[in-house]
Amino acid sequence: MSIDVIHDRGRGPEIVGTRITVYDLLPYFLEPDTTEALICRIYDFLTPQQVAAARAYVLNHFQAVMAEHQRIEVRLAAGNPPEVVERLERTHAAFESFRQRRAEQARKESTESTSPGTENDTTAPAPFPTFREWLAQREPSGVEAS
Repeated sequence: MSIDVIHDRGRGPEIVGTRITVYDLLPYFLEPDTTEALICRIYDFLTPQQVAAARAYVLNHFQAVMAEHQRIEVRLAAGNPPEVVERLERTHAAFESFRQRRAEQARKESTESTSPGTENDTTAPAPFPTFREWLAQREPSGVEAS
């Protein structure tokens, strides 16, 4: 039964037609009072037969599944490598710098628009047209945009 429902496309044994691996369901299987019905309510697109097939797969390949699960847990506990953390910090700093520059630019634009004498200023750029306005400008004469 589980052979028809479980396959491995390189991410580990998963339920056919989904991206749910047996490792995703393993924490539920390790809880003694978790039923297939409860798992189906959590993953509302899974059937009880699919969950039962995943449970059967785990029981039939218990040592291999638990060994891989342990490797996954160790990798998650280790966190990101230092070079990834450093890149994240540089990216975050660049984003914050951009955000501050943009906020300053917005403050300057707000101050300039409220300063005296700007009501008659004709050097301000025209507002950006809506798509409908832009399309109407490009329509041949006599043809109306819908």
